Amino acid sequence: MRIARWRLTAFALAPLAAALLAGSALAQDQDNSVAAAARRAQEQKKSQPKSAHVYDNDSLPSTGGVNVVGQQPAATGSTSQTASTQVVEEKPAPTAAEVAGLNADVDKAKQRLADLKADLDVAQRKFALDQATYVSDPNHSMNKAGAATLDAEKSDIAAKQDAVAAAEKALADAQAQADAAGKAAAAAAAQEKAEQAQAKEAAAQQSSQPPPPAAPAQSQPAHNPDTDTVNSQ
Repeated sequence: MRIARWRLTAFALAPLAAALLAGSALAQDQDNSVAAAARRAQEQKKSQPKSAHVYDNDSLPSTGGVNVVGQQPAATGSTSQTASTQVVEEKPAPTAAEVAGLNADVDKAKQRLADLKADLDVAQRKFALDQATYVSDPNHSMNKAGAATLDAEKSDIAAKQDAVAAAEKALADAQAQADAAGKAAAAAAAQEKAEQAQAKEAAAQQSSQPPPPAAPAQSQPAHNPDTDTVNSQ
């Protein structure tokens, strides 16, 4: 009997439960649709371009003017200042004494290189003789002193070769400086000679031109005794 009542109650409440579930689902769908509509409205508002401000008689300022062009960017002072203050410094041409000193340095470098090459040649010849003597000995493998002497001579030759390479570089640098100084001095001398020739030519042209004509003298009025007497009275 109780089971029958329970079934009857459940059967009676089933439509109400279904209605509640449907109403909850409908409300949730409505909430979701409202939220989606709000998001779409915000996105459309962001994507729409801002309307230009329209000036009328009420919005115009009473004093001053309206800048419709916009503010001009301030000019960078650093660029203009750098361009205006940049000065090209020309190095003066070397004097004859300076050129002579550089040429003397070249001569010294050449002599030093020649001396180092001569020392290197002597060391290499000595090493060749000592090596031949060492190898000619059948028991040279037991000659520890001879082997040590050859090793020392090899090290000395390597050091002399490094010194020769450094001297060659020093000579090349000195020669380049002397050549540059000689060219600069020759160019300065040629320019000075051309300026002197132009000055002489200008002076000659000026002296050959005839002097300008003198201005005509103003004529004095003739002396009239009668007019002078009337004017004096």
